[in-house]
Amino acid sequence: MDTAFTKMRPRITRFECGEPELVGATVRLPYAATGADGAGYSFTEEIVFPGDVADGPVAKGLIRLLSLSASLSYYKAFAPVPFSVPSGLTPAERQFVTELIRNGLGEFAVINDMPEALEPTVTGPERVAEPVGKPVLAEQRALIAVGGGKDSVVSIETLRRADAELGLVAVNPRLPIERTAETAGLPLHSATRAIDAELLRLNDEGAPNGHVPVTAINSLIALISAVATGFDTVVFSNEASASFGNQRWAGRDINHQWSKSADFERLLRESLPDGSPQYLSLLRPLTEIRIARAFAGMTAYHGVFTSCNRAFRLSAAANATWCGDCPKCRFVFLVLAPFLTREALLEIFGGRDLFSDASQLTGFLELLGADGLLKPFECVGEPDECRVALTLLREHDDWAGHPFFERDEIAALAATDAERESVFAWHDDEHFLPPALEAVLREV
Repeated sequence: MDTAFTKMRPRITRFECGEPELVGATVRLPYAATGADGAGYSFTEEIVFPGDVADGPVAKGLIRLLSLSASLSYYKAFAPVPFSVPSGLTPAERQFVTELIRNGLGEFAVINDMPEALEPTVTGPERVAEPVGKPVLAEQRALIAVGGGKDSVVSIETLRRADAELGLVAVNPRLPIERTAETAGLPLHSATRAIDAELLRLNDEGAPNGHVPVTAINSLIALISAVATGFDTVVFSNEASASFGNQRWAGRDINHQWSKSADFERLLRESLPDGSPQYLSLLRPLTEIRIARAFAGMTAYHGVFTSCNRAFRLSAAANATWCGDCPKCRFVFLVLAPFLTREALLEIFGGRDLFSDASQLTGFLELLGADGLLKPFECVGEPDECRVALTLLREHDDWAGHPFFERDEIAALAATDAERESVFAWHDDEHFLPPALEAVLREV
């Protein structure tokens, strides 16, 4: 379908990722989409870190990875098109951006019916990484990425038991993040990311748009923020559930949460320049429902957190919290419900009982893995976790006789004994925790 964008744009023959510019605490990331005649578009994204960034080989290497990660916001507007880095790529950088496009743009490709976008041609001369020595990682200063939801809260309270100085980091923090930091009593180091307004204009005109691997971008911003503020470890709160995808499409596994997966965590760790802060996800061995069980006891945060992504959109009101009508709201409502009183759960959601809203039935059935329905493109847990939560709720006195559980579609769904055991188990197949952190996490 023609849009204002497709009718007006010149024929684009390549997308260029330019050389980043660092000045103090600010980095500018230039991008361009050009045609054979040189016509096209140019963009500059600006990111400001919570302190000046020393202009050394570690910072330069991290900023180059950040530039590659952030480029996908602009690249997707012209995809499929060759991806060029005129200044060159190290072997690690070339592998990183190739995998980032192949996997991180999966949902974008599905929504736009563009499988060819996941087979990028990445060009640029070979570049040699600047040599630096690896630091001795004492893991004494940990910077925890905070998104305002339950997972980062569990990481904060878990790491309080470790012998480490803690700080928090967020990108463009909004009210739930600021209130989480205040409740935790920990310093919040804020970074800002400003997308070029020209891209937003093109999106409004109909340029191809969709999900990008934003956790990859935020991970690099957090790592550079750690360099700027003197932290030696960056901690994210991605869990075991994030490694499992939404659907099989065009011969590929499509995972909305790919940049939260163990595969991405490994890729980033292998791509970091020598001397970088350590990067890991603390909650990787745990499922969403086990994390929810732990969070249920952290009552000080119940009135301040939100996991609703609509509250973090650019267009959202400053005081936005729970929309009460999206996959993320439904999922958190469902997995918290077994571990709280009904009154406490409804208080979190502003008195709203999502089970009583008949218009949300299909959304719950998607989460529960009902026949013929796909897991939604959102950061939600696996269907077996949701079925376990549902089964536990049937045993919860507060919900006895609720009409939701009497519906034929819901009554037909239940967790097996094996699923109940599995979702609360420790997932030891792949994580990157040092022994000291593994020990404190096993107590969750």
